Amino acid sequence: MDNRLQDILDHSTDSFEGLVNDLRSFVRFPSISGGDEHLKEIQNAVQWLEDRLSELSFDRLDVFDTIGNPIVYAECKPGNVNSPTVLIYGHYDVQPALSIDDWKTNPFEAERKGDYLYGRGTSDMKGQIIAYIGAIEAILALGQCPVNIKLLLEGNEETDPEPLATFLRNNRELLACDVSLNCDAMLIGINEPTIVYGLRGGTSCTIRVKGPSLGIHGGLYGGVIENPIQVLSRLIASLTDEEGRVRIPNFYDRVRTLDVEERAELARLPLNEGYYLKISGSPAIYGEADFLPVERTGARPTINIHMFAGGGEKDGIPSEAKAGVSLLLVPDQVPDEAHKQFVTYVEQNMPPTVTWKIEDYVGWPASLVKRDSQGVRAISQALEMTWGIKPLYLLDGGSIPVVGLLQEIMGVESVLTGFSLPDDNIHGPNERIHLPTLKRGMTALIHFFFNFASEFEPESDDN
Repeated sequence: MDNRLQDILDHSTDSFEGLVNDLRSFVRFPSISGGDEHLKEIQNAVQWLEDRLSELSFDRLDVFDTIGNPIVYAECKPGNVNSPTVLIYGHYDVQPALSIDDWKTNPFEAERKGDYLYGRGTSDMKGQIIAYIGAIEAILALGQCPVNIKLLLEGNEETDPEPLATFLRNNRELLACDVSLNCDAMLIGINEPTIVYGLRGGTSCTIRVKGPSLGIHGGLYGGVIENPIQVLSRLIASLTDEEGRVRIPNFYDRVRTLDVEERAELARLPLNEGYYLKISGSPAIYGEADFLPVERTGARPTINIHMFAGGGEKDGIPSEAKAGVSLLLVPDQVPDEAHKQFVTYVEQNMPPTVTWKIEDYVGWPASLVKRDSQGVRAISQALEMTWGIKPLYLLDGGSIPVVGLLQEIMGVESVLTGFSLPDDNIHGPNERIHLPTLKRGMTALIHFFFNFASEFEPESDDN
């Protein structure tokens, strides 16, 4: 182990308050992806990253235009040319700060309350980017990095995976690496460090149902002209049964069966009914009774209606209704295939009283990584060295498109962890980050870089 390690850890501790101020500055940019409304703030966030990273004296620092928002790329080369390469992933774009009346602070003026910093992006994932910067900065302040670092920060994660996918396809050589480090996940709890080894993939599209050419009087035409809202509602209701099992034919053909050992490992996680009720604030859970809650979210596919719109307050028959439909898919399911199954189902179940179309389709693959890989071993040791306990392994129900894209396009597996907490309320009002956990995370990252370098060191010959 590098004899600089303790000095590096001490340096990171001493610099943490300055990093918190960096995070507050970073959060001030409403870098909301999707549409043109926030392009100026996107550019401001990119410029802030470029300025901050220039302070680290990277060997290379570039901003690449994409078919979406820019990608910030940086390289730091170690002294040893045989050192492994880590591609660090992050995204600087954030979700809109909707339900503004429910925010207790200004979402883009990060406010500190005790051990928490509140603001949009503090947890997802500007805080994690600051942890990357802090860890690298502490190492470089006392010498060279033990691994070759390639830092990839994108601005389309919250809306569209295609700009990143195109960039990966066009820059395989530039991004070549031994592993990708991705901290866009979360811990199960403050004292429960977590490694995610599987993520759901998915598809997303909008379905539009058209009835009369214009909105018409409900009294004059009700019972003669069918209401698009009711047609679309019936279709959506028919997609699943009462336990949430998808009724689309052949939808489950590729779904993996969990083996006994994997089910036993998942059953050890503290993710029971009470956990989901506490975090969500819901009155009850539902789902497939043959599966544990943690299995339903990580190992089973489902359908989510994330948007529904149509009509108004007056008693009329609207011209159109629309819904946003997401298929949440597990490893081995193919997004394009699942989307075609959905389209076929719509074709077979839509009545002739309306017309319809499906648009805005995007799909991204699920991912599953080896739990005994060099990268997973290195992060497992790093988390245990920092938290003092062995980490938990989780099949996560969320989707992080880059993980599957890296596997599919470049054959690269990701080490997936994070320093957010389940009650950070990412994507919702009053998003926050627990600063002591973020500080621990930065320590774990420093350990990871040294641990991963050690995985590639030749074994000593004692003979």
